[in-house]
Amino acid sequence: MTSTKCKVESGIQLLARLTKKTGIQRFYPTIFGNGPNLGEFIEIYSEESTACLLAEFICESLISNELGGPESSVIVFNTDGKLTLDYLINIAKSKILKLSNDNTHKSSTNNINVLLNSILKKMFIVDIYESTQFYITIQNLDFFLIKNPNISLIIFDTLTAFYWDEQDLQKVTKMDLYIKKLLRMIQKVVKDFKVTVIYSRPEYFSTNKEPIENLEPCCEKPVIEQINYRIQIVYNDNGQNHINVRTYDKQFQKAFNIINDEIIWM
Repeated sequence: MTSTKCKVESGIQLLARLTKKTGIQRFYPTIFGNGPNLGEFIEIYSEESTACLLAEFICESLISNELGGPESSVIVFNTDGKLTLDYLINIAKSKILKLSNDNTHKSSTNNINVLLNSILKKMFIVDIYESTQFYITIQNLDFFLIKNPNISLIIFDTLTAFYWDEQDLQKVTKMDLYIKKLLRMIQKVVKDFKVTVIYSRPEYFSTNKEPIENLEPCCEKPVIEQINYRIQIVYNDNGQNHINVRTYDKQFQKAFNIINDEIIWM
């Protein structure tokens, strides 16, 4: 007698599957081309701050359809304290002003404020101060995504903020294993939702003395404990900064300057 296995769907999986929302594909073509795809994980690292690029992604993803943006909702887990509301508002306002002028929209103060308020309603910032709060927040992320089904982008800045707080002097977790543990936990929670995850880590945060870019390669499709994009930010004293972008099949470099806290691509 042949037995058939029936896959049982949880309530959360059912709600996630039935939720209709726009993904964030074809987002920021300067870097991602036709991607990123739903379910993909993107790592950003640097010897210095990653806040400028994260803020760029956050504000760009919030831009309304009428201004040519994806009009997504975003949740930011702010463990580093650099992605403040004031910082993000200034960058978002600058983008709206430029796009309003380019799209011949009225750029009056009143209209700009209306557009700004509309995108701020789609941004959620969670300030996290210690390890226990961090883990509880991750474990309850699925309930938040059910209540806010339009969220397409999740940001962690930084993913490794509480590493040293969690270490026992007699037994220290390897840095690479620590990252994998957190990735596995987050991927398990968000796997049924149509989201893209971006996280940052310091450049030094690696067990191996090899540079991060020489470690495990990126994957073509979402895989547990693996990433799909790896972006390194390199700052130079002369202002000629650049990023190194790596995927499973290509790598490229793109130069930028920072003017009034905003990235200007060269």
